[in-house]
Amino acid sequence: MTKSILISAFIMLCVTIIESSILSNISFLYVVPDLVLICSIYFSMLNGKLVGETTGFISGLFLDFITGIPFGFNCLYRTIIGYIAGIFSNIIIINGIFIPMLGVGAATIVKALLIKLISIFFPNTNVYVTGLISYEFLFEFIENVILAPFVFKFLGFFKKALMLKSTQDKVDNV
Repeated sequence: MTKSILISAFIMLCVTIIESSILSNISFLYVVPDLVLICSIYFSMLNGKLVGETTGFISGLFLDFITGIPFGFNCLYRTIIGYIAGIFSNIIIINGIFIPMLGVGAATIVKALLIKLISIFFPNTNVYVTGLISYEFLFEFIENVILAPFVFKFLGFFKKALMLKSTQDKVDNV
């Protein structure tokens, strides 16, 4: 389990750096897609609630350090989203196009709602909150949903290294 979480954390660190330093500087992107969220959803749906909340927390920690948002803001809502996505790990199969799009779309909506809720507790900070009915949210939602199958397919190449031993045993027995 430790190996899987360490590999997931390394991937999250790389994706966080790509998202914050490369994608944020591309001028034609209206909003930066949340690749960290997509990866966290993949890890959660692959391995379950424990890995989901752990990778959600780790990704939030990386984002808190890099973005300068108050410490714990990203950790809180990404941990919740990772846990919720992990609930569906035994129910759905993450291969294909539709399930990744549906899962990431739902996670993007939950993310917007949780950010709105959590920002109440951070009133005097520079946390930028968009509404569900805004161009920023619409573009982020579309970008995340379109990129989800591609990111899931790419991470599928590392599935053996990312999957927990207990999850591999369940897949082999079926």
